[in-house]
Amino acid sequence: MRNARAFLAAMAMLPLAACENPFEDKDWREGDEAAEECAARLSGKLEVKQLLEAAEGQVVPTYAFDITKMELMAINEMIVPASGDSRGSLRTSAFGATAPPVAAFMELSVTEDGAFYFGEDPSLYRVRGRALPGDQVLATGCAMQKPGMRLISFKLQNSSGGSADGGGV
Repeated sequence: MRNARAFLAAMAMLPLAACENPFEDKDWREGDEAAEECAARLSGKLEVKQLLEAAEGQVVPTYAFDITKMELMAINEMIVPASGDSRGSLRTSAFGATAPPVAAFMELSVTEDGAFYFGEDPSLYRVRGRALPGDQVLATGCAMQKPGMRLISFKLQNSSGGSADGGGV
């Protein structure tokens, strides 16, 4: 009788072993995301489609990434210059994820060195890219991702100096 109970308990647990843990919350920003997966995630958004269709000629993108799930060493490599190369600069630091500081950070003018916002959630990285054809903006931004880093939005500045917002997650 005792063995039968143990057997039934083990059999009852078997279906659960084949499933994902229902108590584990997997954050979409964790781990690696291939450039193709990133492009698929963003290209389906109407505002991204509209912005990319409106991009004419060479544009200068400013990318925004969520870096909340990045490892500290990877962030340090982006901040601290290595071998004399400029890798990024700490321009903004804040704590808490209230809307006004995040919105203000997203409107900052940034350079190719980038700028960081360190909050509880989210932590963000914004960086201006080099001029490129509009049809290469999304693929280039997605290729810039590192583990734990997700492209969430972008802005484009066209050759006439005007700008438009790219879609976000």
